[in-house]
Amino acid sequence: MEKEPLIQYLHKTVELGADHFEGRESLSFGKLSKQEWNNLFYKHLDQHLIQFGVP
Repeated sequence: MEKEPLIQYLHKTVELGADHFEGRESLSFGKLSKQEWNNLFYKHLDQHLIQFGVP
């Protein structure tokens, strides 16, 4: 199952904190602010949860 690795990944992201992502480069979009990373993470994860019918 993929549930536990996903939960661990999310915990690790929270541990790193928002400031860790400020100015980090995305391979697709270049440098992003922490807010842009937040939006990207949310939209990407939400899309996959919808795609696989996760309630």
